[in-house]
Amino acid sequence: MKKIIFAIGFLFISFCLIGQDTERNVAYTASFGTGIAMNEPSYTPLIFHVLAHYRVGNRFSAGIGTGLSFYETTLIPLFANAKLAITQPRKFTPFVECGSGYAFAANTNANGGFHLNSSLGVQYVLFDKIKLQLAAGYELQKLERLKKSENDYFTVGFAEKLTHHLVSVNVGIVF
Repeated sequence: MKKIIFAIGFLFISFCLIGQDTERNVAYTASFGTGIAMNEPSYTPLIFHVLAHYRVGNRFSAGIGTGLSFYETTLIPLFANAKLAITQPRKFTPFVECGSGYAFAANTNANGGFHLNSSLGVQYVLFDKIKLQLAAGYELQKLERLKKSENDYFTVGFAEKLTHHLVSVNVGIVF
């Protein structure tokens, strides 16, 4: 639990940083999405991510993110993310993005696991510093949950390892 609190605190501090240049070097993204499961047992998750990006160049940025993923249990991913604009920034800017890290389970009967999220999308400039983004991609989430089976004669418990593969679709705001 201390790791989760530390990670969320670290992310919060990064949100409070202000660049010294008049041009903004830090951008924040909040996105909401879902996906189509490609495995058994299939489960359609709800996904919410919050990211802080530091602009390294005109088209490349890197940062960290966290959020909530609602599979059969609630997961809290913490991941590093890289984003590359395919063209020079314009009104419509296509991009490719990839994030990788670990997801912590909020439930005591589950363990988190490896988290990977890659996507291809487009950003649309709404206002001067606010952009709308729409992306589609692939998400991989590994986790382990404890299962229990009982009958009149015995009780047995075991760990079930799950890997979720899904085609994800999300919409977000960059500010």
